[in-house]
Amino acid sequence: MAKKKKKQKPKQGHPARLQGDVISIERAKVKRGLDALTPQFTRWLESEHGDSELAPMVLATVGETLSFYAEAIELRSVTDFDPPQLFTVLNATIEFEEAEDPDDDSGELRDLVFTAWTVYLDFLQENDLWGGDPAGIEWLLETINSDDPFNGGSAKKPLKVPETVEDAVADMDRMQVLKTGRVLLTWATTKGHNYWDAGPGPKYISQAAQAVRGLFPKEVDASSRHHVASIVLTALEMAGLLDTKTGAVPEHGKNAHDFMDVDDAVTFQSKYGYLQAVLDLLLAEPEKDDEETVESWGLSNLWLLRAIDGEAQPVVHDRLESFSEAGFSGAHQRMKLLRSLGLVNEGSTYDIPGIVRLALTDLDDDAQEDEQAEEPTDPAAMDPFGLAFDEEDEPKRLKRTEPYKGKVLQLKLSLRDVKPPIWRRVLVPTDLNLGDLHDIIQTSFDFSDSHLHQFYGPNYKVSYGPKNPYMESDVDESTVLLSKLFKKPKDRLSYAYDFGDDWRIGIEVEDVLAADDGQLPRCIGGRRMGPLEDSGGPWQWTQMVQELKDEKPLTMMEDTLPDEFQPVPGEDFDPAVFSIEEINENLDLEF
Repeated sequence: MAKKKKKQKPKQGHPARLQGDVISIERAKVKRGLDALTPQFTRWLESEHGDSELAPMVLATVGETLSFYAEAIELRSVTDFDPPQLFTVLNATIEFEEAEDPDDDSGELRDLVFTAWTVYLDFLQENDLWGGDPAGIEWLLETINSDDPFNGGSAKKPLKVPETVEDAVADMDRMQVLKTGRVLLTWATTKGHNYWDAGPGPKYISQAAQAVRGLFPKEVDASSRHHVASIVLTALEMAGLLDTKTGAVPEHGKNAHDFMDVDDAVTFQSKYGYLQAVLDLLLAEPEKDDEETVESWGLSNLWLLRAIDGEAQPVVHDRLESFSEAGFSGAHQRMKLLRSLGLVNEGSTYDIPGIVRLALTDLDDDAQEDEQAEEPTDPAAMDPFGLAFDEEDEPKRLKRTEPYKGKVLQLKLSLRDVKPPIWRRVLVPTDLNLGDLHDIIQTSFDFSDSHLHQFYGPNYKVSYGPKNPYMESDVDESTVLLSKLFKKPKDRLSYAYDFGDDWRIGIEVEDVLAADDGQLPRCIGGRRMGPLEDSGGPWQWTQMVQELKDEKPLTMMEDTLPDEFQPVPGEDFDPAVFSIEEINENLDLEF
């Protein structure tokens, strides 16, 4: 049996990446806008700096980072964007890339990005091309050129972190978010049964919010309590503490016992997994796309970034003109809600507990790992600062030395709830396991394997997944051969990926064939490109495709498409392009 190897992921700062030769809609708009400015920018650079040869480098850097911004936040144009949100994206991109090479502490990437943006912003200002608030671009220039980009009156304050796993557990046990989780776990598995109508409807959430009402200060309104109740219940399920699928009503999950215990080191993983799930949900980009909501979300997350760096934002500070009053006020409301849960400390600054910093950054502290190695602990409680959640290096999948002679499954993989339909048809040997099938699905739809996934049997009565502390599965996927699940045509299985975007793929056996001399596994058919990572889910992807069809043709796309997929002049660009050849090349590399 061939062994599994590490999935190769695209090395860039945002998961919404190129698929083959097709670029995202947002990236195309950035390229089109910068292409139009290139001649004027080159002339200006020559006249102001005497070196027009720098133009390609500057515009390439601006284009790449502005594309990440556009894929995460709506971009008005390449001359009109939100400065604070752009600054957040720039820092996140730089930190992502620097994490790829932790030994490189030169800061060259940060210097390159900030220098390129300084030149570009000067160009926009001096040529009266800036379409936003003048104060916004001034703020951005001042911020990226300061010795300390986050120095806006905030005090540098190194965060304390728990020194032992017992300290970490004790810190979490004191947090209001843990208390809220325990109360709702008890409620959901007892009184909550009375309001469970085949799912968590509005009345269920309302009663859940009522159950934890006494845990919140009076200034936390009913709407916020409803939001928190929904978040906490979802996090309990994600962390394997609450099981809503096995029985007719919610039951305790496999990790519930540890979660309910207090001050026991072996409970670290269950509590930390829950804490991180809550943070992931609370800090996710809001579904509402109105400007004020997005602005308050971005600003509050920026303050959290400052706290992570030990530069806590003062609670009382002047509003910059680049922020609206509503967005500024909303950001403070979000921080108050986080504070009510114990995720932000009380005091005059928006500081955060050390354990929250670890949960937000997945800090890998070698010194703390060495200290732990000197004092052996229970395996379930080891490495709280490296988080003990890094999977072991997977052994490389070995190539077959002999031709495969067994049965071959012809599977149809259908992405659900998207219009127009997206599907793949693949041939798969029956001696592979579900972990292998996961890799085949990821490659076939050009996903990056950067989120959680799970397989489900009929009626969702049994789940299969990898060993992962963030999510419990009934069965380890690597132990289940496809021959045990798929025996005849019409046998089915479900696959879920990225529980934020919630991509669901139906797997159906179309035929059981004899092996031929061709590549296995291989793709033999399909329709339309796979959706981009973090594009919002089926509904948002469908809307994105429809909006593209409603626009004028993006003729500049012609330079990026293979000859066989060139658009007919006058027709709209269709993001349905995908390449069987490229999928099979990647499958061949994988298997």
